[in-house]
Amino acid sequence: LEEMLRIGRQGIVTFPNFAHWRCRLYLGSRGRMPVSRFMPYNWYDTPNIHFCTVTDFEALCEERGIRILARDMVGNTPRRPLLASAWPNLFAVTAIYLISR
Repeated sequence: LEEMLRIGRQGIVTFPNFAHWRCRLYLGSRGRMPVSRFMPYNWYDTPNIHFCTVTDFEALCEERGIRILARDMVGNTPRRPLLASAWPNLFAVTAIYLISR
């Protein structure tokens, strides 16, 4: 994030939300990090560097002085995700942020 905002005035960040209820259910029932069609890697073999939640990302932005200009939450349906918009940490499958300094 720091490098992205050093080079550009704004950046777009997207990530899978690991606080989504299906991830929580998988972790709670199986005791292991989720593996799915969307995230087909084991936790130790993922090309992603860090797993996080919507709440984690927003806290990191606040700590680092990064402004969130806009955000959008993607749910499980092609329609406007009402639950994902109202409670993103629980119902958003993917989070999309526009950020700047």
